[in-house]
Amino acid sequence: METSDLKNTDIKEIAEVFVDKRYAGKAVGEMEETQQITIFLVLRDDLSVLPQKNTILKLNDIVIIREPDASL
Repeated sequence: METSDLKNTDIKEIAEVFVDKRYAGKAVGEMEETQQITIFLVLRDDLSVLPQKNTILKLNDIVIIREPDASL
């Protein structure tokens, strides 16, 4: 059975990151721009938030991100 390398590559580019003091109080759009990432989901308390560019990050939020492929 043959498997795709693309699937394994995609998994390596997805990460779960805790928001620390550097980014707490900043907008999703600002973090995406400065870090060159895409934020797909914000986990806050017991909620899953689909972020907009103006969504403000809070300390200890967990963000699900995708980093750009460095090989492109």
